[in-house]
Amino acid sequence: MGTSNKPPKLLRMEDYPSWADKFETYVQALNYETWNAVEEEYIIPKNENGDNYRLSQIEEHDKPMFLKEKKMLNLFQQAIKAEIFQLLQHNGTCYSIWQALLNKDRGNLDMRKSKMALLKKEFEIFTQVKGESVAQLIELYCHLVNEMKRLCIDKPDYEYIDKLADALPEEWGTLIMIQQSNPVAYDRLNLARFIEKLEAHELELRKKQKMKSTAISQDVGLYYKGSQSGVSSNPKILTTFYAEQTVQAFVTSVPTTPQYGISYSGTISVSQASNPNTQDPDVLQCNIAVNLKKT
Repeated sequence: MGTSNKPPKLLRMEDYPSWADKFETYVQALNYETWNAVEEEYIIPKNENGDNYRLSQIEEHDKPMFLKEKKMLNLFQQAIKAEIFQLLQHNGTCYSIWQALLNKDRGNLDMRKSKMALLKKEFEIFTQVKGESVAQLIELYCHLVNEMKRLCIDKPDYEYIDKLADALPEEWGTLIMIQQSNPVAYDRLNLARFIEKLEAHELELRKKQKMKSTAISQDVGLYYKGSQSGVSSNPKILTTFYAEQTVQAFVTSVPTTPQYGISYSGTISVSQASNPNTQDPDVLQCNIAVNLKKT
């Protein structure tokens, strides 16, 4: 992840596709003209001995391009991990560095063909793994599709949708039949919209399951995205009779206001006792006794 002062870092070649988009956006937002050094190869000025010119030797009309090249090279050196940078085959220009990254990502032709064949086969046999949730199934499928598209394996939307529908559990068959009952609308679906419908249906199933369950436990993940290590699944609600340590028994007199010629007096007592049905020291049992008599 990059900041306003540092470009996004490429730590592994596996991250190149997502990194390349972020890096391009970062450079263009920082200085759009600097990105020209990647799109057009810079001809490094050399003297008659074949050595690169020093800055003082570069003519004024060539200095803007020279500075763009150096700025871009500086960003590359900040963004690309040293171990990756050293293995790139380039001639020193920013254009050649960018092309070297692209070629390294794609690999050689034989490796590329082999990976494409493996991905196509993986797509054909894709199904739900035992114990895997529908959310995990969808996430893995999206990774597979993105990797296929990165290697230019293009398929129409209906093939992507049909394959994902076939991989769903049997109990989802009713939803698929409902969707397919309207052929016009179903044919217009793209994969992103189809996944939205699946996610909405899964949330509805979770809601129904929770409403029917007698032993309901809280799912804080629905509304709390932070660390759950310090979050109790059953947070305590403070009341008059709740205390951190102990609650001492007390007795208080309760006078009443006479009404219709009748008045009452008495006491209310509250005492604490351990709950024999639980081993939790935070769970208290309060005994409340009311003793009123007519006066």
